[in-house]
Amino acid sequence: MSRGSGMTLRLSLALAALALLLGACAPTPTPPPAPAASPTPIVVEKVVTPTPVPRPKEFVLGTGWEVPPAYHGNPFAPGGVGGAWWFVFQPLLIYVPGTGEAIPSLAESFEETPERITFRLRQTGWSDGTPLTSKDVWASFILMKLMWNWPGEVDRVETPDDRTAVIVWKQPLANPKALISSAPILVNVTAYGKFAEEAAKWLGQTGPEAEEALNKVRQEVTNFKPEKPIAIGPFQVESVSASEMILVKNPHHYAAQTIGIDRIRFLRWTSNEVMWAFHLAGELDASHAAAPKDVADQILQRQPQTRLRLVTDLSEFALLFNLRKAPFNDVRFRQAIAYFIDRDKVREVAYFAGLTSAPYSHGVLKSFEEQWLGKDFLGSLTAYNFDPAKGEALLTELGWRKGPDGKWRDPAGRTPEFEILAQAGATDWVLAAEAIATQLNNQGFQVRARAVEPGVYPTTLRGGQFDMAIQFGSAWWGTAHPHTGYYRLYLGEAAEFTGAKDLMKAAKGPQGEGVDIAQALDNLLKEPDPERQKAIVRQLAWITNENLPVLSLLEKRLMIFHVDGLRVTGWPAENDPLWTVAPGAIERFYAHLLIQGILKPAR
Repeated sequence: MSRGSGMTLRLSLALAALALLLGACAPTPTPPPAPAASPTPIVVEKVVTPTPVPRPKEFVLGTGWEVPPAYHGNPFAPGGVGGAWWFVFQPLLIYVPGTGEAIPSLAESFEETPERITFRLRQTGWSDGTPLTSKDVWASFILMKLMWNWPGEVDRVETPDDRTAVIVWKQPLANPKALISSAPILVNVTAYGKFAEEAAKWLGQTGPEAEEALNKVRQEVTNFKPEKPIAIGPFQVESVSASEMILVKNPHHYAAQTIGIDRIRFLRWTSNEVMWAFHLAGELDASHAAAPKDVADQILQRQPQTRLRLVTDLSEFALLFNLRKAPFNDVRFRQAIAYFIDRDKVREVAYFAGLTSAPYSHGVLKSFEEQWLGKDFLGSLTAYNFDPAKGEALLTELGWRKGPDGKWRDPAGRTPEFEILAQAGATDWVLAAEAIATQLNNQGFQVRARAVEPGVYPTTLRGGQFDMAIQFGSAWWGTAHPHTGYYRLYLGEAAEFTGAKDLMKAAKGPQGEGVDIAQALDNLLKEPDPERQKAIVRQLAWITNENLPVLSLLEKRLMIFHVDGLRVTGWPAENDPLWTVAPGAIERFYAHLLIQGILKPAR
């Protein structure tokens, strides 16, 4: 039977069945039947086409979270909240590093003195229907101090009335608004008040009894596992699976009626490669998955509505020197190494989207050079351009000589071999180490790059078991202020790696004056006057550039791929300083754009 005849037969049978159903066949004459009940009438129902349900207006991102059943809503316990963090929680204000502006967020206004900030809270609500009050601000800071010992700069939170919260500092801060911007309000007293009340009784006290009581509260907080976060931010978690997390609007939020996006849909970010695939397929509206240039070009070519915005990550990649061991404990040797390295070529190989630090290494991020240092001051610094002749002159001054094989020999006639360590898996750091090793080998050194497993890499550096290493140098995370970068270099993690804590105590300033770096950092932290802050920063910049505890390689910039016109539109212009809100908490940046109505549905 042909396909056409089969279709005809099926149609004929269907029509016959319908005719029988409707009693359309002619009846056979029969004697009149005995009286019986009336036949049941046949009813043909009207076919109603359902009204299509409009698709939700969504914003699609990538992030990470614990797969259920491990997922829960407690921000203080392992596995809690995940990448929904900055959509379900919200800070009192948003600090814009590019301008120094502070934009009210959960606070509708604030007043600042060197000792405190007084916030007037918005009339807004948590996703469980309870209103935001100053007690929630108090409880959030109490539990942050209990669970994380952060932020240590806060002395106390005062609550004169339900809509007024006063944050009092232990001492004046260089940039308190940036700190507040990084500290979202996390909990309400309805669900977490009992923990905060108990912790408040013991915080600040010492001794076994206090420690036992605080540990008990910590354990109780950790054991508290609500299914989903209680949101004070613009969105709340609706569902979580192994592949997607769905957020819908918090109906009690003050901007709920003005936010045009109905839901956030997160795709699970397990690797940068997965994000690249999502972008190539047009599945994402935004991500900051770092990509090699060929991959970035392919994404932009395949998805013409995709844009790439490069934004400072408020950090630098650097070559760390082990100042504890010769020859790296001699500043002239470190300077010679700086002259032998073409840092811009290192950037091209390791992280093409970075911003080269050359020719200086002063600890101020390249993006903020003009703001903090100025051209005249920069002219007073040693410029470490790629200049092998200067490097050779310094080595010769130190008694080094090149042998007939073209290899450098130290004053004892030895041909030393050096290593540059990098963390395994951090492909950009490994590439930087390999590029620098190649350049130094071409200049007559014997250098090899070696990758160290992540679990032991920090321990290796802290133990001084290296010659040179790739790590973050100056980093301004959380504050967008030079104090944070210099603290890292001289008193923080980078100093622990290099040994700068011990060797930089007797530093000399630009006029030959003795400088106590720890005291200078303390002065910078407390100094409220911007011009006097700059004077201290210039002093520290001069010391850093001339002594080279690390050699800055590049300023890391976030690679923000964002799609305009598919599901969302309204992204800020390329030169808009709002982009500088992104480093350290990019979802906070996205949430702010939605709350402000800047980012909206494309259709």
